[in-house]
Order: sequence, then structure tokens, then C-alpha cells
Amino acid sequence: MNTLSTSAPKHFKQPGNAATVMIVGAGPIGLSLAIMLKQWGVAFRIIEKNAGPSTATKAMAIHSRTLEIFRDLGIAEQALADGFTINQFSVQSNAKRVLNYNFSYLDATYPLLLSLPQPQTEKILLERLNLLGADVEWNTELVDIENQPGAVHMALRHADGTEERFTSRWAVACDGARSNIRKRLDMTFEGSSYDRFFMLADADIEWSGSKDEGAFFLGAQDGYVAVAPISDQSRYRLFIEMPYNLPPEGERPPLTLENFQRLCEGRGQKMTLSNISSTTIASFQHRRVQSLQQGSIFLVGDSAHIGSPIGGQWMNLGISEAYNLAWKMAYVDQGLADPSLLESYNDERYPVALEVENTAHRLTGLITVRHRALVWLRDNVLPLLSNRQKIQRKLPSMISGHQYHYGKSEYIQESLTKKQRKSWGRKGRKTPYQAPAPRSGQLAPDVELWQHQGMPPKRLIDLFQGTFTLLIFSAADQFSPLLPSHYSLAGSVERDYPAIKAYCVVDALSSVGLPAEQSTLLDPDWRLHKRYHAKEGTLMLIRPDGYIAFQGADAITLMTYLSVRSGLLKGAGKTAFCEIDAVELPLQVVTADLPC
Repeated sequence: MNTLSTSAPKHFKQPGNAATVMIVGAGPIGLSLAIMLKQWGVAFRIIEKNAGPSTATKAMAIHSRTLEIFRDLGIAEQALADGFTINQFSVQSNAKRVLNYNFSYLDATYPLLLSLPQPQTEKILLERLNLLGADVEWNTELVDIENQPGAVHMALRHADGTEERFTSRWAVACDGARSNIRKRLDMTFEGSSYDRFFMLADADIEWSGSKDEGAFFLGAQDGYVAVAPISDQSRYRLFIEMPYNLPPEGERPPLTLENFQRLCEGRGQKMTLSNISSTTIASFQHRRVQSLQQGSIFLVGDSAHIGSPIGGQWMNLGISEAYNLAWKMAYVDQGLADPSLLESYNDERYPVALEVENTAHRLTGLITVRHRALVWLRDNVLPLLSNRQKIQRKLPSMISGHQYHYGKSEYIQESLTKKQRKSWGRKGRKTPYQAPAPRSGQLAPDVELWQHQGMPPKRLIDLFQGTFTLLIFSAADQFSPLLPSHYSLAGSVERDYPAIKAYCVVDALSSVGLPAEQSTLLDPDWRLHKRYHAKEGTLMLIRPDGYIAFQGADAITLMTYLSVRSGLLKGAGKTAFCEIDAVELPLQVVTADLPC
């Protein structure tokens, strides 16, 4: 059903303060979106039918890319303090290491996988939301919805039985796999169940692995056993796959310590379990909607797609979707971008969701394969391939969230030729670099910015928060006659598009004497030029979510992109972008004006 009932409710409550966005669901994804919108200054409400935060174990993997998003939300350091760092995760068959994900190889701000149970994640997010002056409306359920062009009409039921009618410009479904919104919109949720179920528990486990390592164990018994560390006290989350359909209630295996211990035998790895808790049994499905957007309603996270838990990507996927959506809503709401920009949410994120599902499928197939010839190939050939350094460096990025890109988006433009992207030189000498040249549509590489000795560290990623960032690479020192034209371009772009902050990247030890000190990034050791493979005049426009929107080599092409493809509105009035307190982000770059 997608129409709002015309009959008046028995008890009617007048709506409260106006909100631009209604968020339905206060799990990790809904809470993350609420924080993002609050920091962007977008009015919202967030409702949850339950009485309070979740206490179930559920998701626990926080991937590297999600930590970068948490950095923007002001909670990365708290998450790291409360969680446990996993440095590697392996697939082992009969005590033989078949595949190894070493997260220290990640070319990222946080080269790790964080273990943090979902209740703790929600606690951190809720505390941050409260600190920003917002809260969740608990015990509040969406009971009807009407999707109209430019507006969403809803009926809400509160704990005391009173009903409220409310209208917002947009609504976002963050209400999980059993999404009420998805059902009321009659959206299909295509897919099927896996022909297997899982037994889960938290336990103290003694085995030969490192305390910062997780592993899948395969062996003589059917199915696999997986362990993921929760703390440095040898506490683990234990997954046991049962390659059968989930039995009826009365026929399910008992969730006892003895049963879990028995099922861990015959895997080529001796494990001793004790102090078991949080036992549960579950089946998993892989399903998806046909679109992440229907009119003024957007679907995020499990409301739009579910899949195999192998790889631990689904909660992380939803948080990345919220990050993609939030800044676009803010720009449209504040009149900085055309409303059509919101259509890029589905265009950019749906292919990523399919790729995540396919990755989970491939990993699941690799681990659960039973054909003897394929098992032999996995156990004997795969280690030879995966031990190559290039493969070892690529593997962790396949699940960390960094490899997903928007290269085919209509709002992305690559105007550098292959030769321009890959040929970097200084003083006529070409120098090879291990890291590849970035492309438009990919995440912009983070770099620790050059600082005078004794100064606190600063990172490039912090510049991207709350604004588009234009990097103009000068490949020259402060005495170059070309610099005035670069600074002129920076000023022109900022005047025409207040949503953009422009920087000239200059080979200098100080910005004193340069045309605009606040628009300068010092690069005396050329670390930025090198990492971005940038020659003189290279232009790089990076979106607020950290993705490269444009690469080019001349101002005319950039200006054409901005007016035709970027979605940004020329001459739009500048408004406050965020409400982040500098105390909450001690690493914020202080040489630049905050876009707040």
C-alpha cells in the first residue's frame, strides 16, 4: 500500500517542528544518516518503533572505509578505542593457509579491520547524535505512507496510541530487511534463501593463531567454522555453517558448549572453547530491490538489499549509501545543487550494491565448494596466485570499501588522457610510483600533509569534509610566474560556486607572500604531486564524500563540467554546511576556513 488513509485517526496528534527528511529506523545506518544531516544543517526527524537501541549481537565488522566516514562524523577515535583491531583474516583448509587478507596493506587512512559489536556501535552513534542536540523518537511507528512528487505524507503511531500525520520533503527507509516502507510501497525484494543455516556464539577460544587474526576453517566436516576476535582476551565471535536448510523449531541442534565444540573438530585446527554466550541460530538470504529510490523516498541498507554475511560488508555498505545521500540532500535543500542531483544516488549506489552481493557470493562459493576437483584447485593453486605481492595488496581493498567507484555516473567526468594520468615527471625525469594514478569516480587517496617539524599532523581527507575541494597542482615553487593564474582560477571558482573550496598545491615551505595563504597547500617534498601523479596545471575536484568528481588539465574544461555536468548551481548563496565542533575533530586542517 502506498496511499495514506483518508479516514481520521481516533487520536490525532498535531505535528511538531517541520523536518525536511524523515528517517525511519534507528539502527547504525539510520543513526549515521541523522548525524550526517545534523552536521549539514538539514532538518530531520528519526523514528524507531522499538523502545531503545538494539541489544542483539548482529554485525561487528567496521571496515576501513567506514572508519573514514566515522572520522567525518567525529566518532572514529571513539570507535577505535572501544573496538578491537583485526590485522588479517585468512581462509585455512586442513591447516593450510589458502587465502589471506592483510589489512595493513591498505592504502588508506585506517589500514585495519575493526571488530566492534553492533550495540557498541549504536551507543557511540547515539551519544554523538545527542551531543549534536538531536535524539531518536523511540516507540514511534510508521503506519501509513503516501509518496507524492516533492513530498511524502505519513501517518505515525506513538507509544500512547495517538497518531500523527506528518509531511516531509523526503523520507529514508533505514528500517532493515523487513522494511515497513518497502512493503507499503509494494516494492519487490527479489532473491532467495541460502540452502544452509548458521550457528553463532561468543566464546573464549584457544587456538594457534594470533590474537589479532580472524579465520575461516575448512576441513573434513561439511560446512565451515569462522572466528573473529572481539578482544585481546581471546574472546571471539564464532560462526558455524551448517550446509542444510534451517530445520523446524523442534528439530534444531541445541546451542550448547558441547555441541559447538564438537562442530569445531575436524577442521585442521585444534580449538578449545569455553565461557560461551550470545548463542543464536539463523538462516541467510540474498535479496534486493530494483531501485534504491522511488520518488521522494530513498532506501538505504538492509531495507534495499541483504546477502551472505561473509566479508562483513552489509552494514558498511548501508553507511556508505547514507554518506552518498546525505550531502546531496543537503546541497539540494540549501539551493546549492539542482534537485536532479538526487537521482544520482541510485545510479551510483545500485551498481555498488550488486558488486558487494557478487563479492559475497564469490567468497561464499570459494569457501563452501564441495566438488573434489574444485576443492583441490582452491587448496593448491589459489595459494600460489594469492601469494603474489600485487594480489596480496589488492585483496583487502576488495572488501574494505575502497575499490567501489562511480566512474559511469553522469556527474563524474574524466578529462585526462591515459598518458596524462600515468606520466608524471619532475625536471624531465619520469619516476615510477607503486600506487596507481587515481581516476575520476574513485576515492581520492588520503595523504598526510606536509607540516613544519613539531606541528601536529594533518591529513588531506579532512579538507573534504563539508565541501567540494578543488586541488590545483602547480608543480612549481612560490616564485613561478604561473602561480598568479592558478590563484586567479581558484578565486573565480569559489566566487561562482560557494560550495567549492579551492587550493593551489605549491612547492614551498611557507605560504607567506603567496597571493592567498588560506588557499595554499604546501608540498615542498612533492608528496601530493607524487601520490596524485599530477603535472603542472592538473585540476582535481573532489566531492564531500571523498570521491573524485573531475580530473582535467585546463580551466575551460573544468568550468564547462561545473556548468553542465556537476549538478552544482552557479552563483547559489553560501549557507552553513556543518555543525562539527573543532574540539570533536582535533585533526581538522586549521590553515583553511571551515565550511561551517
